[in-house]
Formats: sequence, C-alpha cells, structure tokens
Amino acid sequence: MNQTRLVFGDEADALAYWTGKEWKKWAVDVSAGPTKRPTFRQTYYARARTRDAAIECVKRNLLRKPAGARFVARLAGPRELGCSPSA
Repeated sequence: MNQTRLVFGDEADALAYWTGKEWKKWAVDVSAGPTKRPTFRQTYYARARTRDAAIECVKRNLLRKPAGARFVARLAGPRELGCSPSA
C-alpha cells in the first residue's frame, strides 16, 4: 500500500524551489518539554546539503541546549524567508 503525505502552500513551494540544488536552506525547529505543550520552542535556519547536516550545524552553534531537546529539520519556504510574490 502506498502512503502519501499532503503538502501545503509554503512547503510545496520550498520542495519545488530546492529540488536539484546542492546547498539548501533548512529551518530547524528545536523544542523541549512535553510534546503537546513544549516549554521551549525556537526555529533556527541553517544552510547545508542534508537534513542531518543542518541539525548538526544547529546543535553545534546553540549557545544553550535545553534539556531533552528535539530537533526537526524541514526545507525553508519562500514566505518564511521573507520573500514576496512579484507581479
């Protein structure tokens, strides 16, 4: 059975833009605490070739790593990076 995942708006644009590029801009979400109500949540941006390399970059450059931190990387979308559509 094939499983598919729905992709919306900014994420679809990010996938389309970054496909085929060697270096990508990743948004790494760092959270700590309970899953449903985290006590710490922050997004960091890293330029890397892979998702794992982006997470390692953020871990290496964090000044204070919260206890029990979870790291999730995703491709940064154009709206998230401050781009606006042109006519």
